[in-house]
Amino acid sequence: MTAEQPKIENAPGLKWKARAKGRWEAWWRPRRDLVGKGYPKTMHRLWTGIEPSEMDRKWISDRCNFMQNEMLVWGRGGIPDVATFDHTMRGLINCYQTDKDSPFHKLRYHSRRGYTRTLKRIVAKHGETALADIKVRTLIGWHQEWSAGGKISMGHGFIAMVRTIINFGATYYEDKDCERISGILHRQRFKMAKRRESFLTADQAIDVRNRALATGLASVALAQAFQFEGTLRQKDIIGEWVPYEEPGTSEVHHAGMKWLRGIRWTEIDTNLILRHETSKREKEIVIDLKLAPMVLEELARSYPGSVDVTMQGITVRRELLPASGPIIVNQRLGRPFNDTTFRIAWRKIAKEAGVPASVWNMDTRAGAITEATDADVPLEDVRHAATHSNISTTQGYSRSKEKKTAKVMRLRVAARNKSGTNVA
Repeated sequence: MTAEQPKIENAPGLKWKARAKGRWEAWWRPRRDLVGKGYPKTMHRLWTGIEPSEMDRKWISDRCNFMQNEMLVWGRGGIPDVATFDHTMRGLINCYQTDKDSPFHKLRYHSRRGYTRTLKRIVAKHGETALADIKVRTLIGWHQEWSAGGKISMGHGFIAMVRTIINFGATYYEDKDCERISGILHRQRFKMAKRRESFLTADQAIDVRNRALATGLASVALAQAFQFEGTLRQKDIIGEWVPYEEPGTSEVHHAGMKWLRGIRWTEIDTNLILRHETSKREKEIVIDLKLAPMVLEELARSYPGSVDVTMQGITVRRELLPASGPIIVNQRLGRPFNDTTFRIAWRKIAKEAGVPASVWNMDTRAGAITEATDADVPLEDVRHAATHSNISTTQGYSRSKEKKTAKVMRLRVAARNKSGTNVA
């Protein structure tokens, strides 16, 4: 008996096909009239299964909307001309998203999705506002509206998006009102959320690893080890899933998506040296995994005989490790995690391991940097290890400020006493 057809809201062009054993396939189908006029794309399979999860539903909805909008733009004659700019927020946002020269098209897939969600909310609230009517008090009012209820980060994010599209109008269209508003935004200061103070300690990383192993998710334990020891971002560990049509090549495919940017076995040589191009700045980072005890321990657990640590040194048998493919794979699905699945799995494990809810997986990087600065590693060396462009960024990741302040004060007093300075 075929299971009931899944229902997904806000998914234009979505068509379902029933398959054997109660399974369904979700397809996006272009309009027949536009296909008849030469629209180049045909049906596109999005998902296969019995019942889509909440994450699957959101992804199917996003893909349907993306492909539907792309088709409708084609149906209207393609990317609109600059002359369609009507000097409203809606018009400017539309041009930002569709102008062939817009930097919007250079953003990565997940960044474009995030931008699109924010831009939709701006259009819904203030799309009809004429650029000529936007004054400093207008922007202050918008910021207060978006920050209401203590949502300081949201307010700052919305203002940052307004700044992006206004600068686009000033630069690409040389619009006088955009130039004027850009000047206001440059001079005006809006409240920012406080920096996060949470960080994951080495002991907590060990607790997470042990709990992950106990729950049958050795991949999460290995991911945590790589993150903490390598001072790496989550995306560099688990990678990301993007549609086929996005830039980048990969042999790992699933449901119309391909996997990119995560660490791979081919990046580890016979001496256990990892060479990886970071996802954010595309900088090569070189990590000697023989100096990463957590990683060594997890490799020895998951791949017996591959690593042997003794008093005499470390013996590596690289041939006992996989030759290729993603390093971090969700063994329950047989493919790499997506960010949502990994976040949910890690949070559940961390909670069971006693890690406070205020500490997130993203705080692993801050924990690694804090451990380094607490150990008196020169900040410039830490900056290089973290692949930061500016040392101020590294300082922002370094936590335990009370401990560091107390240390400075003790050293000052010690130096004062040594010099014989009279404190009275």
